[in-house]
Amino acid sequence: MILLALTAASCTAGDDEDPGPTPTPTSSAERQYDEPWRPQVHYSDPEGRLADPNGLVFVDGEWHLFHQQDGTWAHAVSTDLMHWQPLPVALEHDELGQALTGSIVVDGANTSGLFPDGDGGLVATYTSTEGGEAQSIAFSTDQGRTWQRYDDNPVIDNDGRRDFRDPKVFWHEATRSWVMVVSAGDAVEIFRSPDLRTWSFASRFGDGQGLHAAVWECPDLFPLRVDDDPDRVQWVLHTSVGANDQTDGSTAQYFVGQFDGTTFTRDPEVPPETWQQTDAGQDFYAAQSFESAPDGRRVWLAWMGNWRYPYGTPTTPWTNAMSLPRDLGLRSVDGQVRLVQVPSPELESLRGEPVAHPAGELDGDLALDLPGEVYETAVAIDVEDADEVGLRVHERRDDEGRVVEGVTVGIRPGELVVDRTLGGLDRVQDASGQDVDFRARRAVPYSPADGIVRLRVVVDRSSVEVFVDDGTLVATLLSFPSEGADGASLYALGGTARVESATTWALASVW
Repeated sequence: MILLALTAASCTAGDDEDPGPTPTPTSSAERQYDEPWRPQVHYSDPEGRLADPNGLVFVDGEWHLFHQQDGTWAHAVSTDLMHWQPLPVALEHDELGQALTGSIVVDGANTSGLFPDGDGGLVATYTSTEGGEAQSIAFSTDQGRTWQRYDDNPVIDNDGRRDFRDPKVFWHEATRSWVMVVSAGDAVEIFRSPDLRTWSFASRFGDGQGLHAAVWECPDLFPLRVDDDPDRVQWVLHTSVGANDQTDGSTAQYFVGQFDGTTFTRDPEVPPETWQQTDAGQDFYAAQSFESAPDGRRVWLAWMGNWRYPYGTPTTPWTNAMSLPRDLGLRSVDGQVRLVQVPSPELESLRGEPVAHPAGELDGDLALDLPGEVYETAVAIDVEDADEVGLRVHERRDDEGRVVEGVTVGIRPGELVVDRTLGGLDRVQDASGQDVDFRARRAVPYSPADGIVRLRVVVDRSSVEVFVDDGTLVATLLSFPSEGADGASLYALGGTARVESATTWALASVW
């Protein structure tokens, strides 16, 4: 059994009151997207508050990214998953209140009957708020540029519960039905429909399973091959877990098992209380996968943030960003099936020329010659007899060469540690405007199988994403370095390690 544990609110938290109209963004032609800490390879809104990804879908050669922005659905499109064109807000507030988190499907066969010409189109399912959280739908005939609300919303009424939101809908071919998985307190419920308009309750999952430190949110459910074997397919049920003291903020978890179109059953070999953590860092929430992605891929994005400080980071005129798109898989590790996440291959289109760093003995620090402030680095380090090895980024040293600032990715006996306690920013604000501690150190169980640690790390102006051993373990941290904190180094403590290989690529800005 692999039980991931930390050593150290919700998708709609802070949005219960109507915040008023969303600000109108400045046109892209007028913006330079070069403000302090503005991400250069991650999507961020031109301006305004970004939160949960919504309605991720691929259709007619375009990747559609919708996301929460003060109870509306902001919208952007891309042909390559890297360069995004912001579009007008897709779903505004209406007589049923806000349009909270949800999903989009391609109803090509017009099972919904919402498309009079019979050609089908896109159907969005989202949570409306007037009279309590309920599930409503809207539809589009022009590739998501404009939307019309269904006249008989909501399609699933609120039954008195406070937490009943974030519907993820998909087509289940084996039973020829639409399936919805939706958050229901600290569990999820599954509904079925022939037409996206009429829904019947099917089952519930979560009681006594996994982590129950807070409300479960933003669920997703999808099949993946295990070890890329087409004859061995299992399903992943993913949920985010709201802000709580047990995990020092919000987090996310996943379950692996089988789904028959009605009921999800977790792998019985995994003890029910096992918490399989999605991301070992602090800032990966509300992940949602793209529907209808090409070539059978399963790709997702998450909000890089935490409900401990949802809109409290020191950036303007934008707040928050998305993670890199990640391709997903399942892999057998130590007798257990694990979720694997790697940067989508489209990231490589941003790479400059590779810069190779010296291989050989590592005792103490080895400064890396960086090709730019935004970069990707891949390193392999044989631990040998060192007590700790790792990589330090967003690094700044004093006049005597001592590290005074940096974000550390370290491997110690039996654990991976990601640490921003010297990250340059100590305090941010929570949802109520009160100062909270931004410093964080997270540790999870990890031992390199052959004694060699393989890290792939993407460093942007305000984030660090870590992929260990080809994505078997991942960690995401926000980081707001001070001026001059732009160095990086490999290190070994308490003994000697060996750098087997180390390569860095500058990453071109997507703006």
